[in-house]
Amino acid sequence: MARAASAPFPACPEHSAHPEHPRSLVPAAARRIPAPLRIPLLHLLGVGRIDSLYRSMPQGGTPLDFARLALDVLGVSVRAEAEGFEGVPATGPLVMVANHPFGALEGLVLATALLPVRPDLRFLANYMLAAVPELRELIFSVDPFGGDGAQRRNMAGLRQAIRHVGEGGALVVFPSGTVSHLQPLRREITDPTWQSTVGRLVRRTGADALPLYFHGRNSMLFNLMGLLHPAARTALLPKELLRKRNTTVTLSVGRSVAAATLNELPDDAARTAYLRMRCYALKPRPRRVLSLPLLLPLLLPGKSGAVPDAVGTAASVSASPASPAARRMRPIAAARPLELLEAELAAIPPADVLLREGPWTIVETSADRSPELVREIGRLREVTFRAVGEGSGAPLDLDAFDADYRHLILWHEGDRALAGAYRLGEVDAILDAQGQRGLYSASLFRFRPEFFGGAPALELGRAFVAADYQRDYAPLLLLWKGIGRFILKRPGVRRLFGPVSVSLDYTPYSLNAIMDYLTRHHGCPATARLVRGRATPSLRQPGCLRRIEPAGLDWNGLCALVRDMEGGRTIPILFKHYLKLGGRIATFHVDRAFGSLDAFLIIDLLESPPRMLQRFMGADGLERYYAQTPRGTGEGAPGMEDGAGAPGSNGRGGLAAASGGA
Repeated sequence: MARAASAPFPACPEHSAHPEHPRSLVPAAARRIPAPLRIPLLHLLGVGRIDSLYRSMPQGGTPLDFARLALDVLGVSVRAEAEGFEGVPATGPLVMVANHPFGALEGLVLATALLPVRPDLRFLANYMLAAVPELRELIFSVDPFGGDGAQRRNMAGLRQAIRHVGEGGALVVFPSGTVSHLQPLRREITDPTWQSTVGRLVRRTGADALPLYFHGRNSMLFNLMGLLHPAARTALLPKELLRKRNTTVTLSVGRSVAAATLNELPDDAARTAYLRMRCYALKPRPRRVLSLPLLLPLLLPGKSGAVPDAVGTAASVSASPASPAARRMRPIAAARPLELLEAELAAIPPADVLLREGPWTIVETSADRSPELVREIGRLREVTFRAVGEGSGAPLDLDAFDADYRHLILWHEGDRALAGAYRLGEVDAILDAQGQRGLYSASLFRFRPEFFGGAPALELGRAFVAADYQRDYAPLLLLWKGIGRFILKRPGVRRLFGPVSVSLDYTPYSLNAIMDYLTRHHGCPATARLVRGRATPSLRQPGCLRRIEPAGLDWNGLCALVRDMEGGRTIPILFKHYLKLGGRIATFHVDRAFGSLDAFLIIDLLESPPRMLQRFMGADGLERYYAQTPRGTGEGAPGMEDGAGAPGSNGRGGLAAASGGA
């Protein structure tokens, strides 16, 4: 399928007068060109130099010997990133899919790297590669050029590939069928649309798939010539190979995609689209200004209306206002003496001690009653949020809203440490006293007045679990047990809402995929008519994702995709938690100062699964909650009449991003 991946060492002009020479790769058609024209033409295209290098190599040996020697002659070294080749399974059916930015070089690199691990490695590739005797046994040939008999030949090659993988072999496929080149409509250099043959292949064989991504591209001359005619681009491939001399080829090896995951997708086109996305998820971020926008630019206008660099356009991420390295980060404040914190904790009235469980205590308090504890909350917020690419940049993450909100504190008695916190706002009381300006959410989102009709609500935000306690799910569960008891003390509360966030330090692919998934699967259009982000991102659905039907990409698939894109980081865990409660997403906001993409989530607790509520409230508590909470029509969440409940949200998402994924 590698149209432009012709023989790695195309023909020799210097020796074209001797076509019978066994080491000459000059095609028969080229040898028929008169010598006065042929020799300078092949020299101009770089074929002569490549063929000289080829002929200087000793004959014989295995394909691995040839590939190693070819890279050595070219002076090309290889660097593997991400998972590296150590994770490639030594046995079992495996289909490796890769982008195709150079031409012949990718095949030499992969043969060198993979044959020691998988001696059964084969390539489904352009028949011209099989013209190189040393590589012939590795190739299942296809003809990407069409013409008489091409379909028959391609079916034969595909059947060979399916048989090989079905018998437990390893196969490399370049699904684009041609070398990456300038795509004017996309305004980028990338593979053209991948052929769905690879989706068919993994379906027929039941093989796992392994995405590979080659970093780099061919020259701008190569790409501009392709605008004149594809044949002009192909003719320059030998020259492009010479340009790679004495360079390092870098490729990233992704995590394998299980056959079961691929089988959940509805058709071969969706499987192919998903594999392409997993491949390009390994694409690095730009380190300098580029002449072309990045793949899938995510337009996130800030207060000035500019496009923020953090989510993918032409400027370096390190220069982005979304990057902690770029935003001014002042030193974090020192911790206050432990004795002061414990004294304030001991002074909290028994009625506000919500839960004691093992070494854990959960209390609610306020800034005026417990100023030292709230100050420590602000310090630990900043520590936690900076660790995941967010943060205010101030010594303490405290704001004017902290004075009027309640604070839920998780304390570990054995460690004598503050382990986590939530900020809770009693919405009706805040609106009565200050109007919308008293709500933290109103600083990020614009509300129509009718949003606040109906049952009482709580605003949730600024959640975090300190780093030492993030390896265990118990702290988050305990915080939510505290929230459950907080709600039981306030009869009638039915709605929870607020922002839940993901760092703008995530790749454009991740941010786009997350927004797209949440909007399609958990969106609430009616609520969206009542709430809008103050800096609303433009949701530009990735082309690959458009080919995956909503039923085809589940939460685990999305998390795996993001994990590949983010080097092990995945979607903040609070998203999964809120969605399990029946959370819905109304809109998004870009907080460039904090470095976060905020989703507005809302939960109608009467629509939440009872088993989930029982985990937080207990069986008796849940029965009491249902008894004291009105169920009448129109008393729940305005704007949610078109669907079930909506997500409660954590504020800033620091906990979510720091705690790992689904």
